[in-house]
Parts: sequence; structure tokens; C-alpha cells
Amino acid sequence: MDDLLTVEPFGFFSRDALRAGWYLVWRQLIRVVPVAVGAVLIGGALGGLGMGVLGAVVGGLGLCAASIWGALLIPRLASQWAVAHYGYPLTGQARVWWAIVWRVTVVAFIAELILTPPIFVAISFKGSVLGVLGTLLTVVLGLANFAVAVLATGWATSRVTAMQLSGLPVALLPLEPAPIVSEPTPLTSPAETVSFEAPVAVAAPAPLTMPVAVAAPAPVAIPVAPPPAEPAPQPARGPAATEGKRQCPKCGLYETERGSVIGWYCTICGWRETRR
Repeated sequence: MDDLLTVEPFGFFSRDALRAGWYLVWRQLIRVVPVAVGAVLIGGALGGLGMGVLGAVVGGLGLCAASIWGALLIPRLASQWAVAHYGYPLTGQARVWWAIVWRVTVVAFIAELILTPPIFVAISFKGSVLGVLGTLLTVVLGLANFAVAVLATGWATSRVTAMQLSGLPVALLPLEPAPIVSEPTPLTSPAETVSFEAPVAVAAPAPLTMPVAVAAPAPVAIPVAPPPAEPAPQPARGPAATEGKRQCPKCGLYETERGSVIGWYCTICGWRETRR
């Protein structure tokens, strides 16, 4: 019986969830951020040239395209992560996208509820002597929010993978060959020296030939048609034998007989005398 694949979802605050989330997030950001930054720069350049409306439209369309592309990358990257770790891709891009997005959204909402009071405190410090502390606190809270988003992405991806791949046969992934370690030969005595000799060419072994008895083919008898038999020569009849005989006008022989009813007839060719 083949071994079945058992996929356990990761804990939220675990190193595996952080690795899985980072696998998806940085591959998504490296594609989406350049598009978004390019759209903002082009929109700003158009606004600086006096075409503010066109610049705003171009920048907005660019940001929308970057957002849509980032959303489409989520199921693809999650499937790549599943193949790399378990040997099977995830099926149903819309289902995978929704299963990851709604979990990340819920976690982000809870994190915002928790981090909102400290953010207000940090903002209140900016207009006072503790402005540096407020700025530092804002940066720390932003990094914490980003870390929670990465953890949520990895945790949600592991949940979707566990639901789809648990119970499948274990995929045969190629294993790296173990390195061959040669152990040094111990010396029998301290006085023994090791001499390095030039490699000697070793002749390739001769191919092994096995005698095989081959039976001679049985002779095949080909039937030969016998030569046509020659007609036996008719013995020459002497004058005594042909005396009183009538020569057959058809075959020219004297093998004729005379009947009392039908008259002369030939015993060889069947000729008969015609009477009038």
C-alpha cells in the first residue's frame, strides 16, 4: 500500500509560517512594486507638465493594474510553494485565492484593532518633546504590522495546502545523491611510507562470448515433377502379321479387325468403315 501524504497546517507564530509567508510576499512585491512605482512616477511627471487630470488617470490605472496583478499572483505562488514542499500543485485558482485572502483580511483587521491605540499614542508624541520616540514607535508598529501580514499569509497558505493535499500518495521527489567519502587506509607501522605511483592504464575486459549451438536447418524436399513418359515404341509388324489386315486410313496402322456387322474398324483410334 502506498504511503499517503499527511499535511499539517502551521501554527500562526511559527518559523514555518514565517518562511511560507515570506516565500509568497517577496515574490509578489518584487513584481508589483516596480509597476506601482512606475505608474506613480509617470502620473507625477504628467502632472508636472500641466496635465494633472491625465496624470491622475494614468497613476490610478497603473495602481489598479498592479493591485490586480498582485491578486492574480497569490494562487500561482501558493501552488509553486506546494509543489516545492509536497510535490503537488494546488487546484482551483479562484478557490485558493479566496481561501488565502479572507484569512489574511481577518488577521489584518484584528491586528489593526490591537495596534490602533499604540499608533495614536505615537502620533500624539510627534508634536511634543518625545517626537523622536513617537517616530520610532510608528516605525516599529509598521514593521510589526508587516510581520503579522507575512505570518498570516504563510499560515493561510498552509491551511489551504493541508485541505487539498492531505490523503494524496506521497510524490516521489528526486533526492540528492549522498557524497562519497573515502576513508584513508591506516599505516601498519610508522616506518611504512606511502608511494604515489602513476596511474596504470587498465585494459578493458574482453567481451564474454557464450558458445551457442545452432542446429543445422533440416533439408527441405522440393517435389520435382517426373519427366513425361515417352510412348512405348510399337513393335514392327512383319508382312505375316499384316497379312489379311486392312490399313487404317486414319492412323495408318494395321491394327484393324473385321466385324460381321460393322465391318472393318481400328482397335487403336476407333475408326470404323462406313457402309453405304
